[in-house]
Amino acid sequence: MCGDSSGHVVPGQSTDLLNQFEGSIVGLAVGDALGRPTEFLRTLEGIRARFGLEGLTDLQADRHPAGTYTDDTQLSLCIARTLIQAGRKPLDELMLVMADEFLRWSQSAENDRAPGATCLAGCRNLGKGVAWREAGLVASKGCGSAMRTAPIGLFYFDDEARLMAMAQASSLPTHRHSTAVAAAVATALLVAWALRRDDPTVYPQRLAAAMDALEGGGEVARLVARVRRYLSEPPDEVLCSPVLGEAWVADEAVASGLYCFCRSPDDFQCTVLTAANTVGDSDSIGCIAGAISGAYNGMHAIPRRWSDGVENSAILRQVARDLLSARSQ
Repeated sequence: MCGDSSGHVVPGQSTDLLNQFEGSIVGLAVGDALGRPTEFLRTLEGIRARFGLEGLTDLQADRHPAGTYTDDTQLSLCIARTLIQAGRKPLDELMLVMADEFLRWSQSAENDRAPGATCLAGCRNLGKGVAWREAGLVASKGCGSAMRTAPIGLFYFDDEARLMAMAQASSLPTHRHSTAVAAAVATALLVAWALRRDDPTVYPQRLAAAMDALEGGGEVARLVARVRRYLSEPPDEVLCSPVLGEAWVADEAVASGLYCFCRSPDDFQCTVLTAANTVGDSDSIGCIAGAISGAYNGMHAIPRRWSDGVENSAILRQVARDLLSARSQ
């Protein structure tokens, strides 16, 4: 499928911000869409039996057309639209806009992509008038808030204090478990570092340190710290229990997405296909990994058949443009 690329990578000349914003938004949707058909195939043998000896290698149809993304991208777009509308407003005003976006998503006819139970429960609480800070479930550390915070990393890439506060707040309407909140911050940080073209070889240790310093970030820190030592190991042996887990929970999803990116940081295609060919929450791994790789490598790194073939490709690119434009308002 693709080779290892775990050695030191020296970033080349940075692409322009628009190319990188588009790369991240389209990239997360492509990674999500590639991972969707494999998400509930419980064994690697099952994936290969369905898609061939190399596993899934392209966008595939099932009950939805090829290129269809899931709630991961839908909720990422909710956050992007919130930032476009209110990204420079005080946190409480911004979060009211986000809560409304989440509520409208939960009631949409297009919310038919196996949405997470925790996200739906939080949205039901929002619909009952529960405040956004209290609507989420404390008991759930699922990955439903970690997979959607790439737009926060893009919008606040040059203001990490604001980024972290915003990412933490964005988790609370659905996920209030401390690990889920920390993981939402982790994804946003990784996307910001990728957009800035920081050296990917330091991401695992740098993220572990950031999580150790964040209240409730211990579980994320412990798992992402493992990533570097496993980069030379094959994905079949890493993206599973007991190494990085199957990504159904937040710390595993972030660590798995980080592994997929760091083993092939300059190869978008390799990164997202590694994510898609897993026995776990492959669409969420793909969404996180695709967002990071797209931000780092830019839109031009995404194969044209994928950038054109993903659902709502023109809308995704427009959202990216609007998100970048909103930063100057």
